[in-house]
Amino acid sequence: MIRGEGIDFLVLLCIILPLSVGTYLRNLDWESELALWRDCIKKSPQKERSHNNLGYVYYELQRWDDAKQEFEEALKLNPGYALSVYNLGLVSYGKGLLDEAMTLNQKAIQIDSNFPYSFYNLGIVCYQKGLYQDAIGAFKRFAGLKPDYENAHNNLGLCYLRLGQRDKAIQSFQEELLYHPGNFYAHKNLGDLYRKLKNYSLALSHYRNALSNSDSSDAEKIQKAISSVKIAKKTRVRGG
Repeated sequence: MIRGEGIDFLVLLCIILPLSVGTYLRNLDWESELALWRDCIKKSPQKERSHNNLGYVYYELQRWDDAKQEFEEALKLNPGYALSVYNLGLVSYGKGLLDEAMTLNQKAIQIDSNFPYSFYNLGIVCYQKGLYQDAIGAFKRFAGLKPDYENAHNNLGLCYLRLGQRDKAIQSFQEELLYHPGNFYAHKNLGDLYRKLKNYSLALSHYRNALSNSDSSDAEKIQKAISSVKIAKKTRVRGG
């Protein structure tokens, strides 16, 4: 959770996208996956896709060095394989090497500017580094390629909040709701914002929508927020 302007904003930016797009990972346990892709490499060692997929399994097991080795092997076979560059960025991010992760996502974008997830993860890395304007640029590119991806517009809104641009944040959260009307985070963030702005009617509306789309772990917090807004609303009416 990231705090901003005295409000607790629910943040999805810490979730990096561990994707192996264009691959087919069977619904097996990871040990079976390891055996599968090792066997593929044994039979066809010159296929970059097999090395990439084995690296992805290592990544999921947090075997960072093994994952890196396989992604680099894939790139030896095909230097223009954007997916393995992207996946190397995941490894760097997993190891906490943000500068390296940023460089690798930028490189993946240079290779294939139509691969959306590099923009998403670049946005996350920039956000983590406090480069909020750069994060906005990356998330905008991502939203342009995948406008209906859930929480794409939420992430933009959170960046705008960090820059104190509330109107743009509200617009982004509202755009999220155009694609996902029941999105818990968009309603929660709008509720928090409108409570801060003392627009209690709108705050209550969004909190109630958030409550109807929350799970048990969030419901209590939303109930408390609703109670707090009701008290503030009554106090303001009495004061008027």
